[in-house]
Amino acid sequence: MKNTVKWFRKIRTANRIFGLEFIDLFLLLAVFLLVFMFSANLVVNTAILLGAYFFLRLYKNNKPPHWTGSVAGFLVRPQSYPMRRETEKEIFE
Repeated sequence: MKNTVKWFRKIRTANRIFGLEFIDLFLLLAVFLLVFMFSANLVVNTAILLGAYFFLRLYKNNKPPHWTGSVAGFLVRPQSYPMRRETEKEIFE
């Protein structure tokens, strides 16, 4: 009998709803709120939301999981760098 390990494939994949990750759904929700705040035309608003959805799907094509969240975190994080340079001892420890 062969020793096998049960492999759960879904552990390493991104959680997706309608092909979008959670942060992308929050972006779509923000577009939804902005569109319906400025316009009451349901047909135009639906077209804009569908356009935003397909744009996000194309944008996420061939990107690793959680890429949008990583980019947003990088852009929001304060970009501060130390004023002093490291010594060789600090680098190679």
